Amino acid sequence: MSIQETALYGDLVLYLRARLGEILAGANVYPDIAEAENQLDVMIRAWFFTPQDELYGSSPRDVIWREQLNMGNPIPPDYAHDAFDPDCDCPICQMALEEMEAGAGEAPFGGYYHSWQWTYCPESGLIDRYDPEGSEDRWLREQVQFQPQHDPDHTPAEVPPYQPPAVDDLEVSPEEFLTHLDRQSGYDKRYQPYVEQLLDRFDCPIGRGLINSEYRRLSREECLILLDGLAENGLDLDELVGQAQAWPYQNISLEWLARPDRELFMITRAMETQLNPADKTTLIRFRQHRDFLFMLEQIVPYNARIWLQGWLSGLLLSGQEADA
Repeated sequence: MSIQETALYGDLVLYLRARLGEILAGANVYPDIAEAENQLDVMIRAWFFTPQDELYGSSPRDVIWREQLNMGNPIPPDYAHDAFDPDCDCPICQMALEEMEAGAGEAPFGGYYHSWQWTYCPESGLIDRYDPEGSEDRWLREQVQFQPQHDPDHTPAEVPPYQPPAVDDLEVSPEEFLTHLDRQSGYDKRYQPYVEQLLDRFDCPIGRGLINSEYRRLSREECLILLDGLAENGLDLDELVGQAQAWPYQNISLEWLARPDRELFMITRAMETQLNPADKTTLIRFRQHRDFLFMLEQIVPYNARIWLQGWLSGLLLSGQEADA
């Protein structure tokens, strides 16, 4: 769902509120339009503030404000068994259950401080219901873009092996954390060797879309600034290089480093709901992506993620100004 689509849905709610207010007042259900609109406002507000099971116990209001604050939607302890099978012996599932059930304190707007999150992403929107022709046309255009992947005569490339190296304990003392905060970021030639190893691996998004975003390569200067900023905010560049060298594919999206928890959730959801179990090649690739994101989620500290999110936003805005 796009930003413009979301904004227009808000306009639609206000339009329906005004028209329904006129209808109710005209039918003498309420004495005048103002009173009718006041009663509709009560209903709208109640919807915003009422928790929903579909939102893991959050209200629409909570989800909206958390997204605007870039906080994500951690799964509450009461819903841990709905998100992960308690009988599954997968170490990732067991670790997730333990983390969610233990809890880590409540965050603003009904959230919790842990890394396992969900995203509200319905398969279709209101526009698909009221404009099925437009929805079908968009779907057909998307299929043209992905046609090579679905061509029955297409021979998939051999899947390279992938075994991510183990990572060390990443806990730091308060003194070490404050030291990182006190250091000033800048050009540091110590990071030049890492630039040589990672320059051709990073994909930088040039759009805001979650799906089908366009990417570009970083310049050498941008890559140096990127690695300098990440290191200053606690990322161990040797750990990052080690994971990149084990990763059997060329491209590493910077969005994966900025929001590994969100990307991990999205690819896991896709594996559960969209993949054909008989398509072993695609399944292996998705598992490798999932495992790589899981390793990034462990090695990229929150300070580095927040810094990178701001840095990417700055690149995007500077690019838009240059195009204007």
